Amino acid sequence: IIGISESELREYCKIKGFPAFHGSQIFKWIYMKGIENFNEMTDIPENLRRIISKDFLLYHLEVTNKKISKDRKTIKYGFKLHDGRKIESVFLKDSTGRVTFCISTQVGCPVGCLYCATGKMGLKRNLTSGEIINQVITLSKYEHKPNNIVFMGMGEPLLNFYNLIKSIQILEAINIGHRKITVSTCGVIKGIYNLAKTGLNPKLAVSIGSAIEKKRKMLIPYAKTHTIGELFKAIVYYRDITKRRISLEYTIIKNINDTIEDARTLAKFAKAASAHVNIIRFNPIPGINLLKPEAEKVSKFKEYLIKAGIKVSERYRRGNEIKAACGQLITEG
Repeated sequence: IIGISESELREYCKIKGFPAFHGSQIFKWIYMKGIENFNEMTDIPENLRRIISKDFLLYHLEVTNKKISKDRKTIKYGFKLHDGRKIESVFLKDSTGRVTFCISTQVGCPVGCLYCATGKMGLKRNLTSGEIINQVITLSKYEHKPNNIVFMGMGEPLLNFYNLIKSIQILEAINIGHRKITVSTCGVIKGIYNLAKTGLNPKLAVSIGSAIEKKRKMLIPYAKTHTIGELFKAIVYYRDITKRRISLEYTIIKNINDTIEDARTLAKFAKAASAHVNIIRFNPIPGINLLKPEAEKVSKFKEYLIKAGIKVSERYRRGNEIKAACGQLITEG
């Protein structure tokens, strides 16, 4: 039943011969109170509960492993799905106590970015909207309700568009609004345009790899399907339609995209798009022959961007020791 919207539950109740408002009550029990058994819905008629129990399953994800960082501010959960496939999700708490859930949208990923472990898996399958939302519900049950949701876990969210959108709609219905939701993408052009047209307006983070065309295509094989100029147009369209500033996620890798020329090209792109740049130092991944950047080069790179008038931040490498940092999520599923 997790993954079914409030309007669908209202319609279900009407079809079964009950008032539609019971659908709204069921929705709150499932998503906001996190019940584990239909009999816990004390304000729902007993005969309707019996019908629901026959028509639907109610389960939370099975936890297969749990790894906690030394500072206890990052926790990586391994989840087993109904078909035996496995995914990972991450709980993050910052210095102010604000909680962020890093959520997966696919088992594996078809994009194959060179700096991401998940891409080594290939795509096993899309997650359903229920499996996506179930990560939020299960993490809330074991840890704490989130202040923010980032679709930055396993998979390319915009290549599982329908289930992503339905998940965001459900999140908004349980008071996790668009300002608290970020969708990360490697630059799926059609998906960016379609997301802009939904009216949901989540934050958009684009993993750019490099603003130099040849390097971008090398780092992100999926980028071979479009030019960086097409990506720029899509980003500007999203910005103009949603009135949201775009974030460019830049994973900096030693001797690959860490030069001043890389910084100059990125600054030009970011300035034209009025985008914010988020620097991420490459997190070493077993079996991937890339190196983490030198601290001095990262400092010079950031300094160049700042002098060029670009708003820059650097994502702290939280969860690196438990393989929960950016690009490190991978399972056998």
